[in-house]
Amino acid sequence: MFASRHICYLNVSKLLSLFLILLLPGGLTKLVSGHKLTALLITNHNYPVEEHIVHTLDDYILTIYRIPTSPKHHQSNGSHKRPVVFLQHGILCASDDWIINGPETSLAYMFADAGYDVWLGNARGNTYSRQHKHIHPDTSDFWRFSWHEIGVYDLAAMLDFALAESHSSSLHFVAHSQGTTTFFVLMSSLPSYNEKVRSVHLLAPIAYMRNHSFILSKLGGLFLGSHSFLSSVLGSMELLPITGVQKMMCEHVCSVGSMFQFLCSGLLDFIGGWGTQHLNQTLLTDVCATHPAGASTSQIIHYLQLYTSGDFRQYDYGREQNEIIYQQPTPPSYNVQNIKSCVDMYYSDNDYMSAVEDVEYLATLLPCAKLYRIPYSDWNHYDFLWSSNVKEVINDRIIEKMLRYDLEHVLDKSF
Repeated sequence: MFASRHICYLNVSKLLSLFLILLLPGGLTKLVSGHKLTALLITNHNYPVEEHIVHTLDDYILTIYRIPTSPKHHQSNGSHKRPVVFLQHGILCASDDWIINGPETSLAYMFADAGYDVWLGNARGNTYSRQHKHIHPDTSDFWRFSWHEIGVYDLAAMLDFALAESHSSSLHFVAHSQGTTTFFVLMSSLPSYNEKVRSVHLLAPIAYMRNHSFILSKLGGLFLGSHSFLSSVLGSMELLPITGVQKMMCEHVCSVGSMFQFLCSGLLDFIGGWGTQHLNQTLLTDVCATHPAGASTSQIIHYLQLYTSGDFRQYDYGREQNEIIYQQPTPPSYNVQNIKSCVDMYYSDNDYMSAVEDVEYLATLLPCAKLYRIPYSDWNHYDFLWSSNVKEVINDRIIEKMLRYDLEHVLDKSF
């Protein structure tokens, strides 16, 4: 009994040590430019890929990717117009999320094989989008944003760009985690964008966080969940870019056959939900090589504010700044009643980030929402992307819904 308990403590200690190493700031060598893998991975699987640059209204420069067709559709020479689908990643993630599971089970490839024109977004601050027209990413001014700006600026610009390039008037939308939050932000704040989406599929959706159960959020909420001197100091900083330590860890710790591989899967369990039996362990090296992909500390602080307030609302800058920015002492709530698109939300019992009660409460506020609760009690936050059975549980279901939508709206030739 003592021996097994001792081993358990060792494993937890190693896991927390690894987490602290990843949290170390600044001094670690950044390897961002060397880890832009989306285009390479897509090409390696013989799918065509296009890289596009998108400029936002506030001058951030984003890199997004397009898979215009599939090698399984040799007869398609570009003259056949394909319906468009746009995929948006979660926090500390990137476009790689949708492809590292391989061509048979990754959603991006499956969409291309099903006849869709596939677009992969990248939010400001991640590996692919660390540029600004005037501001250098090594300055705090670059990181002065939250997921509110990602919603109203980045997501809006990327959707508009994809529609213009594909000569389409509307698209299907799929997102995971923070990608779902930015969807709620955009559609609430700029309701005209509701007209630009056909079907909407949100994996592990996050808006209200009253029942959020991640232990670090509970601790962080005590210090950063409301405006304070500490939140002002820690806001607008770069969080978790890809580093030399991470590269070493991926090569020696997360590789297949490593005696320490449990640390990599354990870290995903610690953040996303303990006990999953679904994670595809063979993906750990690829996940580690591409994650975390960087973000602003203000994105985390904004989520902690939601957890503390129990509301889905804009960033809290403190009473004085709120009066200047919002003309009121507290941040305004997002009006989710403005979301006219019918939203399919996929959620699970073992997701530390997206609690069942919060998703179901959100559904009662939306004009049109359809819920799919994953029929596995151990399914966690990252199983929506990288589980061994994600194709059967999630992907096939989404594609079937999209194909049915397009069949029922076949008269809309403009897509």
